[in-house]
Amino acid sequence: MIRPNIVMIQALFSQLLTDLGELEGDYRAFHLKDDIALSIFSFSIASVSILTMLRADLFFFQDAPSLFAMIALSRIIYVTITISVMLAVLKTSKVKKFDRLLCVWLFFTVIYLVAGNFLRPSDYTTASFAIIVPFAIYLLSPLRISTNAILAFTFSAGILFVEYFLKTGEEFAPLGGAIAAQLVVHTLGFGASIQLQSYRRKSFKAYIEEKDAKEMVAYLANIDPLTKSLTRRQLFNIAESEFLRFIRYRRPLSMLIIDADHFKNINDSYGHHTGDVVLRSLSLVAMEQKRAQDTFGRLGGEEFGLILPETNLEQAKVVAERIQKTWADSPVNIDGKLIHSTVSIGVAEAKPDDVSFDDILRRADRMLYKAKEAGRNRVVAE
Repeated sequence: MIRPNIVMIQALFSQLLTDLGELEGDYRAFHLKDDIALSIFSFSIASVSILTMLRADLFFFQDAPSLFAMIALSRIIYVTITISVMLAVLKTSKVKKFDRLLCVWLFFTVIYLVAGNFLRPSDYTTASFAIIVPFAIYLLSPLRISTNAILAFTFSAGILFVEYFLKTGEEFAPLGGAIAAQLVVHTLGFGASIQLQSYRRKSFKAYIEEKDAKEMVAYLANIDPLTKSLTRRQLFNIAESEFLRFIRYRRPLSMLIIDADHFKNINDSYGHHTGDVVLRSLSLVAMEQKRAQDTFGRLGGEEFGLILPETNLEQAKVVAERIQKTWADSPVNIDGKLIHSTVSIGVAEAKPDDVSFDDILRRADRMLYKAKEAGRNRVVAE
């Protein structure tokens, strides 16, 4: 009976508070700087409030200097510990460490305030603290709502216990009224906390969805929809960057231009759908033969380009021959019919007197033309 009730409560809570699932860690890391800033604000307010109470302490304990000295020392110790925690929080860059530090400080603050209530006289006004502290925990703490609720209820229970069960013989407001006031504060604080955290979570979720959508648009803009290789524009953008690196460091850089032989005959004989399948298969074979640092893209029609950084002419020729032979041995199966196709490949390497990537491109294109003149289905290098 208890288990179904717990599940029902968890389901209701998940509806009230936006569930981020796997994004929970990203959400906390994304807001870590803001949470640290908010915690610094909380540390500062708490320290100033505790020190400000020294003036009231002096008034109430003017006839007991030793007791005033003890209370003043406790307030100074509290502020010192708070400043130490604040400095540790400022240095942290990990969510778990931040959560531990803040949780320990909040628990220490709760215990300090409850323990301090033992010493105050009956006419020492602390009713405002009994209301403000739980509400502040709910609103200012970025910890899990359940953690905040435990801390807030611990404070309320401690204050009520000290006021009405330990400090006997003193006149206070009726216990029922005090409990009712605390319940109202917790209800309002808990509701406000859910609203604030849900708003932050929904905003973060919307931000991630928009970011993913933009990245998808950018990805699709750089990917040829048919062959799933890079577009000509993106291929050239990367090629220009690689050429600048070649100019700066004089590291080897080569390029292949790959062209499907007699592709027009495939389209005319089997139809454009078959031609599309052949191009897609050729692109896949070429991408399987390249390294992670190589860049492969569609130049247009049945032509593809492969940029090979840190690769000299002889090494590039080996890659080209591997692609040429692999493709020749990889007929495309269309409805049970095997479509055989070959490629011609031109290979060129960057030279010291090249002034732009176009110089390499033109030489590779000339080598491709020679491969076709020599009978196709072959690799020709400079």
